[in-house]
Amino acid sequence: MGAIENSSSASIFRTRAWVQSWLDIWGKDPRIQLIDLGGRADPLEMMYVIRHKLKGFLPVKTLVIAGYGYAEFDPPRAEYSNLQSFVKLAGGLMPLANELKSIKWNQWALPDLQFKALTEQEMGDFSDQFGWRTITSRVDVSYRVTPTSFAEYLNQLGDSSRQKYFKRRQKLKKYGSLELIDSVSEVEFFNQLNQFHLTRWGRPCYSRDSMEFFSLFLKRIKDEGGVPIMQYMKVANEIVAVLFDVIWNGVRYNLQSGYIERRFPQIALGAIHLGLAIEKSINDNLVYDLLAGHGKHTNYKEKISTQIIPMNSYCLTRGWLKDIYRLYGK
Repeated sequence: MGAIENSSSASIFRTRAWVQSWLDIWGKDPRIQLIDLGGRADPLEMMYVIRHKLKGFLPVKTLVIAGYGYAEFDPPRAEYSNLQSFVKLAGGLMPLANELKSIKWNQWALPDLQFKALTEQEMGDFSDQFGWRTITSRVDVSYRVTPTSFAEYLNQLGDSSRQKYFKRRQKLKKYGSLELIDSVSEVEFFNQLNQFHLTRWGRPCYSRDSMEFFSLFLKRIKDEGGVPIMQYMKVANEIVAVLFDVIWNGVRYNLQSGYIERRFPQIALGAIHLGLAIEKSINDNLVYDLLAGHGKHTNYKEKISTQIIPMNSYCLTRGWLKDIYRLYGK
């Protein structure tokens, strides 16, 4: 329902807190070969090479910036990749290309790159300078609620969304007192989140490695001005929903949520909890970032967002793989 966002500013996923914590947990994973591109032990310059099979049969070596997963290597998703900041750290395009020449790879994957951070033409020009070929591997969008007055935001929503996310909280209070409680234990919070996901999806939300990663990340992001939010929503003293957000640099990122389905008639507990978070974010003059992804049954984020941010995932190919893509018209 919203306008297209043109910003290419840095995100929480390119903070040192995120990347260093990622390296601590997955930097020694046997599936990847870690590369210190600048030779300065700067986490933001780290890359890795992963061997995998393209389309299930073609063995390739893919180069990826640390902090992002690829192929079957699937840590928590990081969005808003920013190639310009990576190029700047390397000292420019030519120094970066010279560094990459010494590494054996078939394609360089750039997942979830903000579309306006580099246009299709700029990506092509970037590849052409070094004899590479740009392939668009995925097109996606993320969703945001931008600061405005809360009344104005409500007026932009459809009637069903207003009811589901905001109006029915009064009906919920009939079942007992409604409370928002901050968790004092990361372990207990993640266990509760996993339990909700097991019940709803048949699998936990976070693995043990992911929980350790987020524990490290949450400690470090505070040093970069971040504010973690691990919140329980209780009704009649029963935990019925959880919300995992982080505030950083004027944006409140909604990383995960979980809740009990069909606990009360005609009330979506996850929607009520998310509505409370959005209202708080608007009143605090923060962007509320819902990130990419869809709901189980519907694209609920599209219905409650005011801004859509296009993201494209690219592969910069070279050598024989570039020729194969050209042969098939890619």
